Amino acid sequence: MIYIFDTNAISDAIKKNPVTVNRLREHQDEHILCLCPPVHYEIRRGLLAISTTAQLHIYETQVRRQFAWTRLKDADWEQAARFCPKTRRKGKQLSDADLLLAALAVRLNAIIVSADDDFDALPVERENWRS
Repeated sequence: MIYIFDTNAISDAIKKNPVTVNRLREHQDEHILCLCPPVHYEIRRGLLAISTTAQLHIYETQVRRQFAWTRLKDADWEQAARFCPKTRRKGKQLSDADLLLAALAVRLNAIIVSADDDFDALPVERENWRS
């Protein structure tokens, strides 16, 4: 199975949420765990904004190494653009990063790991590893 991690799930790993850390350990050897550029950007942007060098170091040296770097394709951008009006009609306004994450999940037939239930407005499977 392929799992794509949202920013909040990566943040939980950085903060060493015990449930998230245990799930990562359980899934590491048998599944593909993916990190994509929009999530990497959101993590770095957030950590740099609050000047937390300790957490940035944990992300770069420990957390990030557990994931396969998964790039976006042009088709993912197109799919994300199509998702946007669909979610707005359902009363949800997802960020561009979340729309791109969902498009990537559709292409890879992957599960999104996120505590954000806004993804439920899209045709993707989601698991919450926070609880």
